Amino acid sequence: MATFQGPTTEEAISLFQEIEKKFPSQSLGEDKWYLVALSALVGVEPDHVGTLYSYLISKPAYATSESRQALIRRIREGLVENISIQGVCKPIEALFSIVKVERPEDRDYSCSRENWQAGPENRARGEAWLNTIYQGNLSDATDKFAAHKDFDFISREITYGFYLSDHSILGPVETELIVLSGIMIQNLPLETAWHLRGIRRVGVSKHDVELIQQCIELVAKFGGARLHKVPRVADVEHEI
Repeated sequence: MATFQGPTTEEAISLFQEIEKKFPSQSLGEDKWYLVALSALVGVEPDHVGTLYSYLISKPAYATSESRQALIRRIREGLVENISIQGVCKPIEALFSIVKVERPEDRDYSCSRENWQAGPENRARGEAWLNTIYQGNLSDATDKFAAHKDFDFISREITYGFYLSDHSILGPVETELIVLSGIMIQNLPLETAWHLRGIRRVGVSKHDVELIQQCIELVAKFGGARLHKVPRVADVEHEI
């Protein structure tokens, strides 16, 4: 029986170098490109998140254990946020691929949400972030939940309240990079359109969003995924 051979480590490193080159780091910062790679890899090749981590810690910026702990907090937050976008199992698979190569002295034992509580403050924070991303289009999504109130509750209290409105580790733009990449890699047209708008609404330029989409497409090609259903930023620009 023939066995499927996935992408190699060398191919993954070439991918990361290509994304680094294409990503608009001059306007968005040098420390954000890997969030796009991370979130998209979760959807197609979660085992190569460990390769991404190894690639990053080989750089001079992560020469100390302290800097590597700071890096893993950002990566871990990206994986936590991805639970709300791509489910539990793939982010766990990605995390375990890091655990395989993580040095004992680099382990970070903090928990970002250990003091989280459900309640009015959580809901208000989720509502505020929902309104930032959706603005006047919020009812287009939430009206569909009128006869499916479990999903409305989960969206407001959990997806946005618990996961996506916590910007203590990853800021607003970084969160939208995670969300857009995690949704687009699944070839979901409606939700991709929502977050193409959303990332524009948190201040990322049309030009830069197009480059980000091209980076996600590189990961899709690497993982053998099709993105034939998703729109481009130009398709939603009139709604910004």
